[in-house]
Amino acid sequence: MSDIVTEVDEQGIAVITLNRPEKRNAVKFAMWGELADLFSSYGSDPAVRAVILTGAGGYFSAGADISEFSTVRTEGGTGDAYDDVGERCTRAIVDTPKPTIAAIEGFCVGGGLGLAVSCDFRIAKQGARFGIPAARLGIVYTALDTRVLMNVVGVTNAKRILFTGAQFQADQASELGLIDELVDIDALTAAREFAAQMAANAPLSIAGAKQIVNAIAAGDESADALSVELSVKAKASDDYKEGVAAFAEKRPAKFTGR
Repeated sequence: MSDIVTEVDEQGIAVITLNRPEKRNAVKFAMWGELADLFSSYGSDPAVRAVILTGAGGYFSAGADISEFSTVRTEGGTGDAYDDVGERCTRAIVDTPKPTIAAIEGFCVGGGLGLAVSCDFRIAKQGARFGIPAARLGIVYTALDTRVLMNVVGVTNAKRILFTGAQFQADQASELGLIDELVDIDALTAAREFAAQMAANAPLSIAGAKQIVNAIAAGDESADALSVELSVKAKASDDYKEGVAAFAEKRPAKFTGR
């Protein structure tokens, strides 16, 4: 049985499912690299319009598989390699030019929460639990992972999450800004409905908007120049012509991402 299961539906909505429910979908060392490759692949696939990350068996993810740490996260070489692949995974999710949604049930802690905040949106079912126990394990998060968390919850709440190592109930997590939508139904169903709202829109518009928002959030001084470049590219695209024509003809647009 594969530790990660994938599917893409007819709308172009890809679903990546962490598939170790017996371990509450704890992420093994090899899985970080596989996730990075999957997000990069879907990001460049014109048939994919949105990507949902979720977990099997009523859990999102209990984080990194700590049972491996004595061999794959030790001082020096193996520890550096572990951090490197973790950062590659975070970067791949953040940089994916498609909308990304974490569909969360059950535990979403440690590296699992890191995966969730790397996504653009987080939809959680009532009863989910959130937290980062790094302070209880003697772990210091990288600047990249810390910045991603701060961009979602702000400076003070990031400190609260990291300093206390506490677990937060879904309503508390919502107040902290960790959750964009708290639902009573199956989180994956809600995430699919949300993804469908974006899947029909122009991929170039979404990719451009995401790139500019991320640049501004990172304090990138080239954000203004980037916005001009992407705007010019969009206006020269087939999708722009199709969008204008569809509006004039009062019909749904058929965007291709070109």
